[in-house]
Amino acid sequence: MQARTPYSVAAGALLLAVSCWGMAPVATRYLLTDLTPIQLILIRFAISTILLLPPLLQLRGQHWSRAKIGLAILCGLLNSIGYNLIVAFGLHFIAASLGGILIATEPIWILLLSLLITHERPHWSVLLGFVVAAIGIGVGTLLGNTSDISLTGTQIFGAGLTLLAAFMWSAYTVLIRPLTAKYGASRCTALTTFIGTLPLFVFYTPQVATNVLHLNVYGWLALCLLTVGSTVIATMLWNYGVAAMPGSQAGLFLYLVPLMSVVGGALFLHEVITAGVLISGVLILTGVCIAQARQFMRQRFPREPLKYV
Repeated sequence: MQARTPYSVAAGALLLAVSCWGMAPVATRYLLTDLTPIQLILIRFAISTILLLPPLLQLRGQHWSRAKIGLAILCGLLNSIGYNLIVAFGLHFIAASLGGILIATEPIWILLLSLLITHERPHWSVLLGFVVAAIGIGVGTLLGNTSDISLTGTQIFGAGLTLLAAFMWSAYTVLIRPLTAKYGASRCTALTTFIGTLPLFVFYTPQVATNVLHLNVYGWLALCLLTVGSTVIATMLWNYGVAAMPGSQAGLFLYLVPLMSVVGGALFLHEVITAGVLISGVLILTGVCIAQARQFMRQRFPREPLKYV
């Protein structure tokens, strides 16, 4: 069993994780000019598994019950197939703006699954922060560019796949917590990544290696950002953080992902930040801060027991 993690450390880990994931679309958009979505996912997970071999080998000799093994397999498949592969297909059929809206439902699914599976009862401040951040997402949606969203058959199919992927990641977030608390974030990340990579090799063709070898310097930098930053470090930090606080509270950090994507797009792709995006960002940050304030204050200013003389 891992030692109790200070709240500030857990929150910092989650913040770094969503920062990496927020920058990932910038690298993904660049790489998809040379790789297909399936090729990119396969390469990401294959390289990540190699990088995670040291913590994976540390699991040798540890006792795992059948229930824990089954849970690890489920989490690995939820990560690679359930989220990454399904979302790649889903986003192929819908507009990026609609995809962002659907993926932003992840904190809602995490809250519901936490109530159903772990029977969490979030504090009112978490619920208030949840509502404020959700309004921020709604404002960004209404004031954003949604002219390319339509209700055609392919859009509905793609939207269904993307929504299913968001649900799968939320299930991964809730189910990985007991494994991480017992075996550690790095080991659980290594094991679930390895398990999730194996079925992806069904999609391997010699063209995958050819396309990767023809990447330029910027392509390799983008690939390193996705593998080392997003798949390895960010997932490890996320697993570490969610093991130390309620799932509903941790899930709120996912609302920061689109905000980080906007910042990354402005910095590296020279995309314009509109007034609607600024208002949305302020509301999202406010909601996340409200949800975290109570626990932050309790750690910063712990109450001392009353002493009666």
